[in-house]
Amino acid sequence: MNLYYLGPRGTFSYLASKKYLTETEADYHPKSNLYEVVQAVQNDSDSIGIVPIENSIEGTINIIADGLAHQNIYAIGEIHLNIQFGLYALAGTPIEAIDTVYSIAPAISQTNQFIQHHQFQIGYSESTVQSLDFIDEHTGAIAPLGINEDHRLEAIEQNIEDFPHNVTRFLIIGNHLTIAEDATDTVLMITPEQDRAGLLANILNTFAIFNINLSWIESRPLKTQLGRYRFFVQADATLNSELDKVIKILETLDYQVKIIGSFKKQTK
Repeated sequence: MNLYYLGPRGTFSYLASKKYLTETEADYHPKSNLYEVVQAVQNDSDSIGIVPIENSIEGTINIIADGLAHQNIYAIGEIHLNIQFGLYALAGTPIEAIDTVYSIAPAISQTNQFIQHHQFQIGYSESTVQSLDFIDEHTGAIAPLGINEDHRLEAIEQNIEDFPHNVTRFLIIGNHLTIAEDATDTVLMITPEQDRAGLLANILNTFAIFNINLSWIESRPLKTQLGRYRFFVQADATLNSELDKVIKILETLDYQVKIIGSFKKQTK
């Protein structure tokens, strides 16, 4: 089986992938951006992808939510990964010598207080690991703790994320719908047929009637006109439960409902 992830080796996507399948259990294929991961999975039936969908600080990763909407991919599971960042620099460099830091946009956002405190200028890279390539006497990189395999570099500051308990939820994706026998959660994409008052309220109230908790709610623009949205929800329910009734009611109310996946929730 092929496994696609945002590379290179050492990224958080790589670490999440290792929690699911080792490199002896799957053929690892790093990609330079998340769009390429989605495309590779869509075109390869003998594959999975490991992609971030939500971070406890940053929120939803929009490119993946849009991929679920517009590409032929489905969720077959999830992985939770604790996220810890370090400021990497040339070994022995004092932090006062650093004036610029590089990383990917989510990492910059998740360490923004640290960056602003030190008044660093910001540069962007395609991955946290690639940001190490920019390091010089006055340039640092924000990257996962523990990834450094180069003795010339070191993490001169550790745990620099803005909030403790920083966790990213990754989805395991494939190009066909799979319903797990031990499923506890179901992800749905709900698209209104028309714009009217109470669209979101109708959705939430329908789940509430059947006492179904939602652990993830996200809206994304339809990209057809301003003010039109579709909604993603993750329900703490299986398809063989009251959730079937919810889907039927929503369809009666002129919502298109697409099942994105039904899998076992990760609890730790």
